[in-house]
Amino acid sequence: MISTCYRTRRHVFALRNIYYNRRYLNSQNSALDEPNHIDSDLKENSHPEFYIDARSKLPQVTDVVKVKITQKEIEGKIVYNSLVDSFVDRTRFLNRVKKYQVLDSREKQQQKNELLDKEVDSIIASLIMKKSSDEISGQTEETKVEVEDLDHEVGNSFSFPYLAHTPVTQKLAKFKAKRKAQLEELHLSDELNYGTPNPDILVSIIPCGGCGAKLHCQSPSIPGYLPSEIFSSFQTPDLRGQICQRCRFLRDHDVALNVNISPEEYPKVISVIRDQVAMVILVVDLLDFPCSIWPGLLDIIGTKRPVCVVGNKVDLIPKDSKGYLHHIKKCLVNELENSGINRANIKLVSLISATTGFGVEQLITKIQNSWGARGDVYLLGCTNVGKSSLFNALISSDFCKTQASDLLERATVSAWPGTTLNLLKFPMLRPSSIRLYERTLRLKAESRSHATEERMRKEQLKETRNREFATLIGHIGRTFTAKTKEEREAFDPFSLRAVIPGDEKRSFNPKSKDFLDSKWCFDTPGTINPSQILTLLTLEELMCTLPKKLIKPRTVLIKPGMTYFLAGLGRIDYVDGPHSLLLTTLASSDLPLTLIDHQDADQMYAELLGSPILAVPFGSEKRLKHWPGLSGKDITVTGVGWKESAVDIVLSSAGWVAVTGEEGTKYNLKAYTPYGRGIHVRTPPLLPRAVMLRGTRLSSSQGFRNDGLVV
Repeated sequence: MISTCYRTRRHVFALRNIYYNRRYLNSQNSALDEPNHIDSDLKENSHPEFYIDARSKLPQVTDVVKVKITQKEIEGKIVYNSLVDSFVDRTRFLNRVKKYQVLDSREKQQQKNELLDKEVDSIIASLIMKKSSDEISGQTEETKVEVEDLDHEVGNSFSFPYLAHTPVTQKLAKFKAKRKAQLEELHLSDELNYGTPNPDILVSIIPCGGCGAKLHCQSPSIPGYLPSEIFSSFQTPDLRGQICQRCRFLRDHDVALNVNISPEEYPKVISVIRDQVAMVILVVDLLDFPCSIWPGLLDIIGTKRPVCVVGNKVDLIPKDSKGYLHHIKKCLVNELENSGINRANIKLVSLISATTGFGVEQLITKIQNSWGARGDVYLLGCTNVGKSSLFNALISSDFCKTQASDLLERATVSAWPGTTLNLLKFPMLRPSSIRLYERTLRLKAESRSHATEERMRKEQLKETRNREFATLIGHIGRTFTAKTKEEREAFDPFSLRAVIPGDEKRSFNPKSKDFLDSKWCFDTPGTINPSQILTLLTLEELMCTLPKKLIKPRTVLIKPGMTYFLAGLGRIDYVDGPHSLLLTTLASSDLPLTLIDHQDADQMYAELLGSPILAVPFGSEKRLKHWPGLSGKDITVTGVGWKESAVDIVLSSAGWVAVTGEEGTKYNLKAYTPYGRGIHVRTPPLLPRAVMLRGTRLSSSQGFRNDGLVV
């Protein structure tokens, strides 16, 4: 009898455990049916790939609830803002997103659970009827109590979604903390300079290795300043390779020290080219043209000097069609004609990326074949077009003499405009026929591995849809390497020269016998184009404004009577038109897009300037008080169809907006920038098919998913 009861109880215990687990699963599934329980269940799986728009299955959901950023009343009148929209949680605030698994199998799973519950209950009931012992009946009472406690615990484990610590509230909290840290970070000013100046010590003849200014310790406001404690510790020859305090702060801390230098000084520095036999490499920023084309360039270089036009930063422009690089080059040539630069002796036009190396090797080959060693080469262009980045890339290539490549200090590269203050130079390698032949062999050998790498990147792009694999990259290599002193002596068996300790540590001396007869490549200061707004921004604002990775086209739908804002730097009013327009923005993703009714636009700009809603500009009240505001220009656009943009509206250095409308229909717009600078209508548009990358429209929003890619 005892053994029989034990075996019976053992089965009952096993069935009871099944019963507990099944009741727990039932309680969770039933919780999914309630709106406030959906959010808690999805708290641990909030990756957007696991969710879909389920409003068609939940028709009771109609209103959109958005996160409040500034808590100001005018914020409620905003129709669309890309920053706020990124914080809209369509699971917790709309109660309309569910898991794929729940939508597909919830009803079937509930039926299975109910059948299993009935089966377990019937088995337990039959066992209890057969063995009517007090112990088993007591155990049943205990089971009921435990099940009720379990149900109570499960019910209390879910909280109201607005009070839960959701991924959206975490994202918003991190964003606010990051912005607060940016505003509270201590930035060095003119009064906060390390070391002390000494005006009694004369200025040296040695230039800064980063910006080219003559090194001295007389005043922090003069280019090339070093603290007297550092400057006086070096002998004059030992200053070679040193960089000034301004370059040090730009490189290591992203802090810009204000230096007193007049914009009129830049053309004076460049004017030395007038009496030189030299070739000009004109660098143009493809993200900021025609604003990055200096109109007064021909007055200095003339019309007979050979010119190579280089469109830089092509790696940041997304692909909208198969032949987009050819179309970009065509647009660049068209803008050169409009600006009058085509009257110069242009030998070639190339598209490169000085950062990733794309197209640099091909550029070097073309220059060496066409120019050779006839004379010097000067890099010219406006501020922030990437001249110093290209200068550094050429130092690490076959364009530079091998003996100087490892000795040269790299030019300072920063988002701050006017980083280079004087001429920097390196000796060019003389491209003899045997050297060109060996270089060609190296490039052919490397082309196979590069082609294989490119195919792998395309396959990864197709599989992952990761935009990083869509970035154009290249490789910069060296065919020739300089021999060390030990290698040269080992090659000469009769060499008896002793190794001098410390002699291997050398600095670059342009007067060395190895470089006396060399031709030179010069990096020049960037000229300031009146059409650019870069000089109006602080270094922190420039870091947000200038794109650092592949641009993602963002398309919005704007209706007549609405106003579009690109951060606080640009504005477009849709003054008059028969129907809605598509505006495709190509700018830094850190610049939010905003749509609001025209009658509320001025009030919103005045109240939200400096807030995360407009992002740039930002800072103290004193900083915002001196912001110049926006001035406008009327524009009329004629549509060419919904599959292709008609024109680009360039908003100076902030970016550009491609306008798409119905074929043959006219639309009246008005564009604004600070002081009205750099407003241009570019025809044809740089990326006419970028509007087709918008994807599907977001529900209850003027924006689109913008998830399209051209492989």
